[in-house]
Amino acid sequence: MGKSFIKLIIILSCNTLVLAQDSLCVFKTKGIVLIESINIKKSLIKGDFIKPKSNLSVLPNSEISVIDANGHIYFINKAGDYSFNELYKYEKTKQGSNLTSDYFKYIWSELLDKGSNKAIIAGVYRGGILMKFPRDSSKIYNSKITLKWDLVENEKLYYVFLKNIATNEILKIESNGSRVSLYKNQHIFSEGTQFDWAVSTSEFPNVKNLYFFNFTLIDKNTYADLKLNYKNLIKDLENLGLSETEIETSICNTYGLCK
Repeated sequence: MGKSFIKLIIILSCNTLVLAQDSLCVFKTKGIVLIESINIKKSLIKGDFIKPKSNLSVLPNSEISVIDANGHIYFINKAGDYSFNELYKYEKTKQGSNLTSDYFKYIWSELLDKGSNKAIIAGVYRGGILMKFPRDSSKIYNSKITLKWDLVENEKLYYVFLKNIATNEILKIESNGSRVSLYKNQHIFSEGTQFDWAVSTSEFPNVKNLYFFNFTLIDKNTYADLKLNYKNLIKDLENLGLSETEIETSICNTYGLCK
């Protein structure tokens, strides 16, 4: 029974992937954009997949950006009705070239994972790693450091271990939620700039056996210099109507450069 259930999950996941390869995924909407499929209309939101033979209605003062599996993006901001094939006529010119394409390939993959039940299986392959944000090897320019992790069913308490690489000091925090915020004026941050962190459901684990994520604290000038690496991508995202905060969040989540 167990093996049959696993096979069923794998088959469903594969079918979802195959179907999605020929679909478009909603990256951003503004106003109201409706999709009609099998005589049913509904509003589109980020993460929705648009299948072939679907029809879209972009209402006045509305717009939509969709992406495909190859990292191409299509943008419509003119009211009207559009068939699935017509969407391909509105490909957005990219300043960032390969970087922008790679970015949208990554986003497409992330949205596909969220849109299917694969997220349930993901924890198995992650080897029990709970850490979620900031991603491993992130660089952070902020006086407030927020750590986030995934929750485990039937577990009420979580233990965060934060290690200062320079001093070997370890701070242990108990939490009944999925995040904790720390500030740079706390003693753990008094020396050095590199830190490791891990999350466990065990109060007294063997710290040597924990898998740690790493982050580095950087200053304003370093952040500005590193941000220049993404200037063309930033321009592309600005052209799609993303705000400065949305762009900074996207770069943080995707590339680990956080503010």
